Amino acid sequence: MKVATRQIKGFLSAIPQNINAVLLHGNDLGMISEYGAKIAGQVAPDIDDVFSVTRLSGEQVSGDPALIGDSAQSIAMTAERRLVWVRGKGTELLSGCKTAFSQSLDSAFIVVEATDTTSRHALVKLFENADHAAAVGCYADSAADLGAVLKEITTRDGISIDRDAAALVIQRLGSDRAASRQEMEKLALLAGPGGSLGYDDVAAALGDSGALTTTDIAMAAADGQIDRLQHGLEKAWSESQNAVMVLRGCQGYFRQLLGASRASQAGTPVAQAVKSLRPPVHFRLQDKMAAQLRVWTPDSLFDAVNRLQDAELSVKQGGGNDEIFAGQALLGICLRRQKSGR
Repeated sequence: MKVATRQIKGFLSAIPQNINAVLLHGNDLGMISEYGAKIAGQVAPDIDDVFSVTRLSGEQVSGDPALIGDSAQSIAMTAERRLVWVRGKGTELLSGCKTAFSQSLDSAFIVVEATDTTSRHALVKLFENADHAAAVGCYADSAADLGAVLKEITTRDGISIDRDAAALVIQRLGSDRAASRQEMEKLALLAGPGGSLGYDDVAAALGDSGALTTTDIAMAAADGQIDRLQHGLEKAWSESQNAVMVLRGCQGYFRQLLGASRASQAGTPVAQAVKSLRPPVHFRLQDKMAAQLRVWTPDSLFDAVNRLQDAELSVKQGGGNDEIFAGQALLGICLRRQKSGR
């Protein structure tokens, strides 16, 4: 079965009894890892128990396609079912999963984490079309998704956070689920149970924790300011910022510009289009963003977002310098703004 995005939360909290194999696939490694651990914890009381849990890598499965099925047939000594937890890219797991699915899995549960697949991949289709299996897409969090995680954490600890502070959290953290949750948990510790968080608290805390805001970098690119862009990138790299997180943060900024630009094109006044964005843009940035919208068109902003996504993919594929990939993409956007001549 295919688990739709709106159904994921309910599915993970109560996996149907007929399901004994789940594939987690997509481009958000943090989300895949989080969901994998959540499912594994429901199957095995102790996920580190070697007598009931078998962990396999893509390399192992590629060398022995029968390994997943053989592991699933092994008796769990300390749990009701044998947990087979597989982590790989995707293609190398296909043959092994097909072999496993040809056998009875009544006494086992298979969790597969595939980090290099698309929704059309044969492995995804295998799980979607099997009656006893499910495929869950794990793609980069939207602003709404991050807002939901923030609300979950602050509600849990009884923490109040004002609107501008919440918007800043989402703007700074990008869209990797695991990294975002980690930073939000740090904020919760800072506030303490029943505490509160304001804009200045968030700005100081995330800066001190090394999660450098990408807003300055994105704004420099959108303004066509090469010196500012270079300074922002140098600061990010000197503080060991992750290139993927920088690119994702910039994607978020340009996506907001794109949303406001489309609204403006449809007749909404520019200032109102900016104020209507969700998550809300802090008042300190609204005038600057409005000015940028008078230069950038929806088509050019769409191209900028695609350029940043391509750069992120290049970084993930490896084989080069992550900082160079990120810098070149942002420089290209910056130069495009300069060449507009407006």
